[in-house]
Amino acid sequence: EVLHGHPPGRILQNLNQVMYADLENSHRFVTLFYSEYEPISRVLSYSNAAHNPPLWWHAATKTVTRLDTLGMLIGLDANSQYEDGQAVLEPGDTIIYYTDGLTDAAAASGDRYEEDNLITTFSTACRYCSGPQEILDYLFDQVQEFIGDDKQNTDDMTLVVLQVE
Repeated sequence: EVLHGHPPGRILQNLNQVMYADLENSHRFVTLFYSEYEPISRVLSYSNAAHNPPLWWHAATKTVTRLDTLGMLIGLDANSQYEDGQAVLEPGDTIIYYTDGLTDAAAASGDRYEEDNLITTFSTACRYCSGPQEILDYLFDQVQEFIGDDKQNTDDMTLVVLQVE
């Protein structure tokens, strides 16, 4: 689908149509956030199929926003439509893509890490860390500290950091 050069929303729509029968038969569905980054223009094109929206730290204003579009789960409805979004990134801007294993991570008390904590931690990381690897390490360290050393998270925690030079 990607090699056809379609916009992200169309890619998700076509993927949904191709996968729908198999997913319906297995009673499963997929969440997916798809994006393409063009470094020369610094344009990030994206579409979301009900996945956790990535977080975008704006270096100039030191604020965090969500990258999100309307779109249903892959495999829920064969005729689902997916919206396209675009963002022009500036030098120093940072985006994190993450799975719900981070926000659903639970402490011994039963409290979950949740998106608000991730936004706060991400903002701190972008202010004080130098580079994507350091941001990634800091975020994982903070989630692990929240969970506690004696407790292990049962869900996968996936995190990707994109930082514009």
